[in-house]
Amino acid sequence: MIPHLKETLTLKHARSMLDAPRFLLDTARQSGPAFKVGVGPVTLTVIAEPTMLQQVLQKDARHWGRGTAVDPIRPLLGNGLPLSDPPLWLTQRRTMQPSFHKARGPQWVHVMREMAARSLDALKPNEEISTKTLMMHIARDIIVRAMFSQSLGDIRPFDDALGEVEAYVSNALNPAKLPLWVPTPTHVRFKRSTVFLHAEIQRVIEERRKLAEPPVDLLTMLIQATDPETGIGMSDQQLRDEVMNIFFAGHETTANLMTWATYLLAQNPSALERLHAEVKSVLGSRLPEPEDLPKLTWLGCVIRETLRLYPPAWMFARQALESTELDGMKMNKGDVVLVLPWITHRLEKNWANPDAFDPSRFEAQSSTDAGSWKYTYLPFGAGPHVCIGNHFALLEATVVLAMLAQRGRLEPTKPEAVKPKMGATLYADGGLPARLVAG
Repeated sequence: MIPHLKETLTLKHARSMLDAPRFLLDTARQSGPAFKVGVGPVTLTVIAEPTMLQQVLQKDARHWGRGTAVDPIRPLLGNGLPLSDPPLWLTQRRTMQPSFHKARGPQWVHVMREMAARSLDALKPNEEISTKTLMMHIARDIIVRAMFSQSLGDIRPFDDALGEVEAYVSNALNPAKLPLWVPTPTHVRFKRSTVFLHAEIQRVIEERRKLAEPPVDLLTMLIQATDPETGIGMSDQQLRDEVMNIFFAGHETTANLMTWATYLLAQNPSALERLHAEVKSVLGSRLPEPEDLPKLTWLGCVIRETLRLYPPAWMFARQALESTELDGMKMNKGDVVLVLPWITHRLEKNWANPDAFDPSRFEAQSSTDAGSWKYTYLPFGAGPHVCIGNHFALLEATVVLAMLAQRGRLEPTKPEAVKPKMGATLYADGGLPARLVAG
């Protein structure tokens, strides 16, 4: 039977639940990897047990969907792939999958290295910067170039709008939040920013459709994509929703991954030294080519271990689309479960010495045996709804971190102040101030 913690977690703890990762992890370690929490009038079921995750995400996936659980962020992201359920989800997955195929990797690598170089070359030795801001700008520039083949003009309004959106989304899934119709300053700014972003994306789509010879980028691929079963493409509204999802989710998650990797490497000099040696051996001082990336095996382990300890997608929700059972317990239609990779990745039952940064644990793992641990390790989700952009994100992190290593290392100036903050993604509170140390 799943422990019920309604007596210990009440409305006054709602913000603690979202702002304190340790609270959730300690609860799981004390009560087991599945528990119910009562937050005011709402009762949620938290699951981090691999067998239960497999049931919800794969075996009984038809009984579990996004439902109304993601309604708070639907005004921004609409019915994009991460927020939709079948039959729309299946149609969109079939339609979009070819645009994210691994075969397109070489095209993206050249975009990634060009845009990363702009920000990395501008770093000045010993000048203090925000690591999170640096990585956000790099990831934003990469997704803009990959999506649109051009800049969006003055990027500051986009950064401002995305900042307002992030502030709202960070609290959107808090059961104790005020409804969006309440005109709080955060809600007003969110609505204004959403209108701006939607209008700008729609403008770009309309301009692109008019081109006789459009550039070969993600936007063109999505415009030209059709469902292989019906031959039907996307409407402008559906296309806008998909672009918004890729743009919003596709840069923030990867930026946080790269920020956390920077922090973990700084705390583990031997891992950092091995990374520098590998980059020097494989790349020297030249730009990475697509064929170089599989040779950066230690960097790949560092990235995977970072995703284990600090998964950017730290939590996602599923709602029962009909009455069903979960681990022998009846779940009513509309019941919500919270899937928490943050917990799953840090349980001793699943991982030896789970709080330690140890990239070598992934040296023995390969893509061929990933099935043996995919429900104890799910930084991109699992089952049929696994993130469509996971390959793009891993390529980007590899390129950027390798190029950073060529220039030196980012040394945190206040490492003792760093702690994970649970918002829309799992980010480093305070932004991880650091300075570039060359060599």
